[in-house]
Amino acid sequence: MAHRITCKLCGRRVVIHDSYVVRIDVFADPTTAPIDTSDEQNDPKLVLPALLEQIQKMSAQELQDQVHRRMEFRICGHCQPGFLANPLGLPRTRRPSHN
Repeated sequence: MAHRITCKLCGRRVVIHDSYVVRIDVFADPTTAPIDTSDEQNDPKLVLPALLEQIQKMSAQELQDQVHRRMEFRICGHCQPGFLANPLGLPRTRRPSHN
């Protein structure tokens, strides 16, 4: 018997080999802002204690979410074209072929 999955968009049950994998990586921008060393707000002696205090109030999951989160979903062949046309599910501002 073929293994079946449930499409995360429409709920259809499909054979796993007839599905599509959607992976989403959400991560912090790796570029850093320029640091003005003449600004007191950038003084490590002031910034680090405040940052450590903020971090101590966060859970491990909250800290991880600030850095990187990877998600994986399965969708069916019926939903795949619509997902590709509008992956965030936002209201269309243009015709489908031009979005």
